Amino acid sequence: MLYGAYGTTGKLILDAALRRGHRPVIAGRDPVRLAALAGQHGLEAFTLRLDAPGSTGSLPGVSAVVNAAGPYFETGAPMRDLCLRARASYIDLNGEIGDFLEAMRCDVHARVTGVAIIPGAGFGVVFGEALAAHVARRMPDATWMRMSLAPATGSSSKGASRSTASVLAEGGYAISDGELRRRTMAFRTWRLAVADRAVPTMRFAAAPRAELVAAHRITGIPEIVTGVPLSLPAALLLRAGGRLVGAILSRRDRTRQSGGDAIANGVDSDLRSRVWVEAGNRAGKKVMSVLETGEGYRLAACAALHAVEQVFAKRPVGALTPAQAFGMDFALSLPQTRIIDLAVESTHG
Repeated sequence: MLYGAYGTTGKLILDAALRRGHRPVIAGRDPVRLAALAGQHGLEAFTLRLDAPGSTGSLPGVSAVVNAAGPYFETGAPMRDLCLRARASYIDLNGEIGDFLEAMRCDVHARVTGVAIIPGAGFGVVFGEALAAHVARRMPDATWMRMSLAPATGSSSKGASRSTASVLAEGGYAISDGELRRRTMAFRTWRLAVADRAVPTMRFAAAPRAELVAAHRITGIPEIVTGVPLSLPAALLLRAGGRLVGAILSRRDRTRQSGGDAIANGVDSDLRSRVWVEAGNRAGKKVMSVLETGEGYRLAACAALHAVEQVFAKRPVGALTPAQAFGMDFALSLPQTRIIDLAVESTHG
């Protein structure tokens, strides 16, 4: 079942699924939009409101659910609960650190039930943890790691905007001394120390992303920070008032009735998303690699669909990251995706 089938990412997943011969049950909270989409493709539709007070719905006899309807702080927990009760595996595209952690706490229940709970089968976690694992293999004695994410997107999503606002409102995080710890939003900024001068020198600022948790689970490296492109003035603004900015954006998005979802048609084929991961050891040695892939929303949809196919092929059990469920190189099975090892400058910023 595909929940959120009429949203930006849901439509992309559905299109890809139909091209590969799948006929999913489509679901969501809007019966009118569902009926139109189901009629267009001849699919079964199922109306389900996860945000209704006291909602105690059930699933329509499915064995796996892809939750493509963010924000996940609203839809993640109730859908996981329905999946566990129905003995159905759960997959989402979550990048919110709070709900990602909640999903990981379902491990015992998922193992007893015999299903998989796999959050983060979208852009950031899939590609970020794959590159983190690659860099950790290059430097097995690494004591710190820094991940810089620059997705290139030609589409937009209201759910993703609300997720971003909720993350800002919650505040910053980093892995320090092997533990997830609170930090000020954008508490650190940096530029990529790449020896190749052809690489653009973007500035990044620390941001609390689910990739942080996934990278630590995969590598065990005790000091990890994740960041996104941000100018220094914007980083300083977030550092001073990130939670207030997030609260304002959350309030605005809750009152916005429509709009925000848009899929670019035919204009995003040349977009290239990138993730850089740097790591170093106590001796001062440093390595860096970059993962390149396509447009963010389309590759996220591709990753989610491949995750569903792998759930049926491999039958993983428990609360797992995509790499834990499907292998360290799952991301490299996706189109337009490659990893390149880079020469780095000698200093650790």
